[in-house]
Amino acid sequence: MRYMLLLHGREEDVHATAPERVERVASFLATYEDALLQRSELDWTEVLGSEVNAETVEPGGEVREGWANAEGLPVARIWVVRVVDEARARAIAGELAEATGSTIEVRACMPSAQRP
Repeated sequence: MRYMLLLHGREEDVHATAPERVERVASFLATYEDALLQRSELDWTEVLGSEVNAETVEPGGEVREGWANAEGLPVARIWVVRVVDEARARAIAGELAEATGSTIEVRACMPSAQRP
């Protein structure tokens, strides 16, 4: 099974965090992602650009500034993991949540969309 793990947050929150904390989290993520790769659990990860520069395109082609769920927190980072079951995806999410101090959203990637 594949799961997408999403970290939400705003740019202003990163700027309000002590530089030492940001450095510790970045170091943890580099090491942790390498370990996931070595166990063949990490398909890919992506750090997204700041929500400050996000824009959405409406069905009619209209472009507006901002992220799609402007009432909530924007997505800041994504991991797609390939694991044996949802329990393992939750365990990874828990480790990421603990290390980053942020809530991690877990969503199953639908089997019909998975390609080799």
